[in-house]
Amino acid sequence: MILPDIIPWYWKAGAVVLVAAASAGGVQFYGVRKYDEGHKAAVSERAAQDAVAILKRTQDNAILSIKQDATNAILTKVKNEELAPVRERIVTQRVYVGAAICGGPAAAAETESATGSDRADPPGRLVREDVERDLRALTLAVEEDLATGRACQEFLRENGLAP
Repeated sequence: MILPDIIPWYWKAGAVVLVAAASAGGVQFYGVRKYDEGHKAAVSERAAQDAVAILKRTQDNAILSIKQDATNAILTKVKNEELAPVRERIVTQRVYVGAAICGGPAAAAETESATGSDRADPPGRLVREDVERDLRALTLAVEEDLATGRACQEFLRENGLAP
């Protein structure tokens, strides 16, 4: 045997168990250390890849933003050119009470006296100023929305994004 016979068998068994436990502990410690080193390396590699990806995405977003700003400027210019005459017409024309506003007279028409007919704009025919202001604002808002839609459709057609 490797160990002398004067040592009792239980000491021999204890020594073998002790050597086996120390070996297992050393292997375990070595494995944990190797795992930790590998884990840290993987985490740092992933962090570096993420940083590169974030930088690339930021650059792509900047390029896309510049392109979208240019497209928005084109659409705004086309819309404003289309709206200029419409705005002028809406602002300069007076709004009168008629079938387009009220849907026709609600009561039988009364004849005006001779003194009331010599005015240029009889008060009964013109819409109140606050109503006229609101109608103009509404008409202008609708025209702006329609012009924006037409400009966007034209842009889509010109760039092959719509049939």
